[in-house]
Amino acid sequence: MRYPAAQGDSLLPHTKPLNEDAFSASPDPPIVRPERHVELTDAENRLGLRWTRPPWPRRIRTYLVLFALALVLPLLLVSIIALDRMAAIEEAQIEDRVPQIARNLVVAIDQELDRALITLETLATSSELRKGDLRGFHDQAVLALRPKKAAIVLIDRSYRQLVDTLKDYGVPLPPTSDPATAQRVIDTRQPQISNLFRGSISGRPVFNVEVPVFDVDHQVQYVLIMSFQAAHMSDLLEQIHLSPGWIAGITDNNGVILARSERHDDYVGTPLPETLFAQTKNSAGVYKAINVAGEAILRATARSERSGWYVSATVPLSLVAEPRLRGYSFAGLLLGTAIVLGWTLAYLFARLMAWPLDEATRAAASLGQGNNVRPMSTALVEANLLIETLAKASNELSSRAEHANFLMRELAHRAKNQLAVIKGMALQTSRHSASVNDFIAQFDRRIQGLSQSQDLLLRQNWRGAWLQELVHAHLEPFGADDRVVIGGPKIFLSATAVQNVGFALHELATNAVKYGSLSGSTGHVEINWTVSEEGCVVLNWVEQGGPSGTGSIKEGFGHRVITDLVPRALNGSSKLEFALQGVRWRLEIPVNHILPGTSAPNHDDSKF
Repeated sequence: MRYPAAQGDSLLPHTKPLNEDAFSASPDPPIVRPERHVELTDAENRLGLRWTRPPWPRRIRTYLVLFALALVLPLLLVSIIALDRMAAIEEAQIEDRVPQIARNLVVAIDQELDRALITLETLATSSELRKGDLRGFHDQAVLALRPKKAAIVLIDRSYRQLVDTLKDYGVPLPPTSDPATAQRVIDTRQPQISNLFRGSISGRPVFNVEVPVFDVDHQVQYVLIMSFQAAHMSDLLEQIHLSPGWIAGITDNNGVILARSERHDDYVGTPLPETLFAQTKNSAGVYKAINVAGEAILRATARSERSGWYVSATVPLSLVAEPRLRGYSFAGLLLGTAIVLGWTLAYLFARLMAWPLDEATRAAASLGQGNNVRPMSTALVEANLLIETLAKASNELSSRAEHANFLMRELAHRAKNQLAVIKGMALQTSRHSASVNDFIAQFDRRIQGLSQSQDLLLRQNWRGAWLQELVHAHLEPFGADDRVVIGGPKIFLSATAVQNVGFALHELATNAVKYGSLSGSTGHVEINWTVSEEGCVVLNWVEQGGPSGTGSIKEGFGHRVITDLVPRALNGSSKLEFALQGVRWRLEIPVNHILPGTSAPNHDDSKF
């Protein structure tokens, strides 16, 4: 939006010039009228009419300070409200993340337990075990065991250990340290998962995953156990890569800490405080609590379907309150800066204004005494022209203040629009990001690719863009001028096709530079397109001369863009092949995305 530029006094209301004779000294003495004292009637008193004492006079500096505060404080108040709102949004996001992380942890833990159950149930059908060849079964169990912090144990109905992969076969073994879980397996004839206890051989905190082994009469003959060190679950929690300050934990059914993502060795085997364990069992959603270390936390708990354990995700309340405290600190800094700056500027302006006003006062006193007053040239026009100039200054200040408020409202409106665009881009990118670093890389890449496509769209008033120009725009940043050959008829694509094909070209070019034919010195890329009999555009990307064994694309977000997202967005189809010389990609663009162009591109179709 444009605003008319102020030229001279063009924005000021026009006033009639003062009559210069009004400032000339009158030869007649001034008329002195007697002071009138007006008494109010009872009716006037009831109407609220009162003679009020004028306020105590203040210096110009004081009024300027108050004026500065009157302008700044409302803006500061709006800023404080906005900061508080942003802090509340961040707190709400944290509260939403806590139960989600707890649920994700439960899924990961149950998957790990399922893998152990599958391994045990497979070993339970071993031919060596059916034949009673325990030595052969011992060797087979050693080969089947994958986790390093685990062991496979076989016990009979009297809880006597027959096989333990921690020991050589034939070495005398003590009874199991957890007969209760083994007895549940025998009684229920179903797999069971124990609570935390100390192993009879390793002496370390462990838990068991146990399954029954049936004889020919379908009676429980043995109990097959995979005994894990509690540190195995701690390693699993650490692989989740929580944000700094966040803690994940596992508590067994007895309220004993089984694993922890931080300081596991310090707290494993420690019972939860009674209050915290009661909250863990009974609270739904997010709740505030005091953890085993005595810290105030925000906590959410989800229960494992396989083991019945309580899996928790916690974040310190100090970390939750950090955005709000940061906002308050910033607001306080703004307030202090505004007060100091306002007072300083008011003091400087008051000094500039005081001398001209003093001169005007002395001139008025001189005029009252009947002396001739010569025109004075001071830094303040109001003091030179008195009433006329003061009126102009008042109108000018009012006009400027109104204009300044209008500019500030317009600036706030534009800032909100820009923030909304950035927020939308960030939310879209975050849905496909696995981590913060992944988010930053994808967000930066999307902004660059989108900006290149939007530059082309702007040239054609957002109607679309030429396919030749689109290919050039997305390949020029990679500096492969002499190794890219393009060719095809002049095609004008719709805006939707420009944005989506641009995404695909950017992903293909990035892969070619990193891993494909453009990663070496001998490879090249050929890009061509044709129009089919149905009127569709067939776009081909062909890489040749690439390094051996690199003709593939990592099946991440980029792979999904070129094989799924772009074709689906255009209602078209694509085909991705990994030839020995490099990647080959074909995209069919439906005819409804082909538009009549406004002006032909200037690029040569035969080369980059």
